[in-house]
Amino acid sequence: MTFGDMAPTNQPRPDVADPLAPLELSVPHAPKARVALVGRLCEIVSWPESRLPVYERQLAADILVGLLRTSNVELRQRCALGLARVTDAPKALLRYLARDEISVALPLLENGAGFDDSDLVATIRAGMAAHWLAISRRRHLTESVTDALIQTGDTTSIEAVLRNQGARLSTQGVDLVVARSRQAASLPALLVARNEIRPTQALVLFWWAGFEARLQILRRFAVDRNVLIQELGDVFKLAAAEGWADADTRKTLQVIERRQRNRAAAAQSPYGSLEGALAAAEHGLDRGLIHEIAHLAGVKPTTASQIFADPAGEAIGVFCKAVGLKRPLMIGLWKALRRPNGDPDSTNNPLGRAAYVFDTLATAKAQTVLRYWNWSFTADAANIERATFNDGDTDMALARRNATLLFNRNS
Repeated sequence: MTFGDMAPTNQPRPDVADPLAPLELSVPHAPKARVALVGRLCEIVSWPESRLPVYERQLAADILVGLLRTSNVELRQRCALGLARVTDAPKALLRYLARDEISVALPLLENGAGFDDSDLVATIRAGMAAHWLAISRRRHLTESVTDALIQTGDTTSIEAVLRNQGARLSTQGVDLVVARSRQAASLPALLVARNEIRPTQALVLFWWAGFEARLQILRRFAVDRNVLIQELGDVFKLAAAEGWADADTRKTLQVIERRQRNRAAAAQSPYGSLEGALAAAEHGLDRGLIHEIAHLAGVKPTTASQIFADPAGEAIGVFCKAVGLKRPLMIGLWKALRRPNGDPDSTNNPLGRAAYVFDTLATAKAQTVLRYWNWSFTADAANIERATFNDGDTDMALARRNATLLFNRNS
């Protein structure tokens, strides 16, 4: 007997040309089996290894990923939420869900316990801004993860990293934020508050930071040098006895020494003193006179030019306090530089902010800042254009990096 012979003979065959009657459902169709299967598999992959062999867990995870690819958003969300607290969930499943749309991935990216650094870095490289921001808010972030987030260049994510007290920043990461902060005005104030920032980074950041961030930089990193001066007193005597023959020793001790002005330059200057040069500046200030003022003040002309060109003006207050000028001479230099007039007793204008820094910063601390600027920007103009961020961790590499950030407006 064939399969066709089994058909009842006492009923008429339907005409194949007749349309089938539509199905009438009393309730909308719901894939109950799929929901149950996904839910059960999510539970299974969450079991401890003592209950489920590793290879069987991996098989369940692979099956689950295949199902989730064609499941609706709500089902994927439920699965992601259920796996957020599982510390040993299968990596392939976690990475798949972490790269899903943000409504699915959010609980895992913010709080997922099963991720290691490589998972997070891979997700950052494959994700988008919403995913970066979610990772930035995780309770604990290592340097490798924050480096990856900072390298995205996304300002909102970088802000979240800087606000995250559980995030740790590497020196390279801080360097990248310093560079990025030139185009993102919100970053300097957040970065200055971080413990990881070093003096050289902060004092480069100073040049494009706002007033409040600049004050915080000066409060944190403008320190006196009493201990260094005291402990290295005998070294000063040795270097002097050798006629300051070692150039590197001379430059290093110049950063530390107590005296700021260049007495030898004053003895040879046609103006006789720094005050004399500033008096001449009231009749006009050209490049030659700026160079003369720089030599008398004990700094390089490049350093003085950068200070005098500071749009906000606080750097001028640091300079004038460091070289021991009186307040009227500071205001006189301001006018000689053709800077905008303002009330020197109010901080609502550049002159007032420069005067505030001058009035509140101790001379020794102002000298430390000025010496740091003068020491860090030692690259000449040719080196500045060729400098990269891959020169290593030498003093000259540091100087070139700082000079590149400061003078190369496209960095």
